[in-house]
Amino acid sequence: MTTDLLGERGDNRLIATRHGHMLVNRHDSIVGRSLDYYGEYFEQEVALFRQFLRPGDVVIDVGANIGAHTVPLARMVGPTGRVLAYEPVRLNFQTLCANLALNSLTWVDAVQGGLGARDETLMIADVAMEAEGNYGALALADLPGNRPVPIQRLDAAFTHPKLRFIKIDVEGMEADVLTGARGVLATHRPALYVENDRLDRSRDLLATLHSLDYECYWFLPSFHNPANFFGVTEPLYATGFVDDGTRIHARGMGINLLCIPKSANARLSGLLPVLNLDEHPCQRACTPRFVGG
Repeated sequence: MTTDLLGERGDNRLIATRHGHMLVNRHDSIVGRSLDYYGEYFEQEVALFRQFLRPGDVVIDVGANIGAHTVPLARMVGPTGRVLAYEPVRLNFQTLCANLALNSLTWVDAVQGGLGARDETLMIADVAMEAEGNYGALALADLPGNRPVPIQRLDAAFTHPKLRFIKIDVEGMEADVLTGARGVLATHRPALYVENDRLDRSRDLLATLHSLDYECYWFLPSFHNPANFFGVTEPLYATGFVDDGTRIHARGMGINLLCIPKSANARLSGLLPVLNLDEHPCQRACTPRFVGG
């Protein structure tokens, strides 16, 4: 299914994927494993992004991880466009830079840091990544340590004259990123793709998006793309909702929001609009709506 161009040495694998050569940590249980198994990562999301982007566009990837989406985003906008990719975790950032270099994506500006509601410096741990783990789900609030990481407001950091699209995947800090970007969002009105898989943070996030005058739609991509790059037929993870009696868990899928400025007067077919601030796929009262489509 895959060829490791580095052999079995060390913690990393080099894989020829759908969107180019990618360096991955062999211990990464989600992003790395998906690239290794399928030759792609959440390709349904990539297909969605492609509907919004064209050569010359400017994109911001907040929480870029190792670049599994940064690389295809950069290919979409091409050398006349620009991608700003933010990743605060040191080893993820180094791998991100390696993947940008491997694919000669010189129009991507990679920043080791994060975006938030205020300009500050967080002290986080230096994660070793030498044992199996989900290294795409490292929440900065859960990583106290002694390595300084700069956090900026997008309103203070962004200087480009245009902005088409922002992807935000920051493990529960999505509302903070939006709060620090109010000026940029008011000026440029980009489309937003925002992770919303944390039930306890969802209401605040939806309220923030509502205050910014965005129309939101649920987008629940599956890890398994039947037309995946390596032609694998067996899903890596089972897909669906599991009720353990305490709460509902989503398995084998992402829970995200596609957000369009209300001023665009767009109506997106095939996606479920967010009905209210308390709605969430993992909310027991709401799940039947998502299971039934």
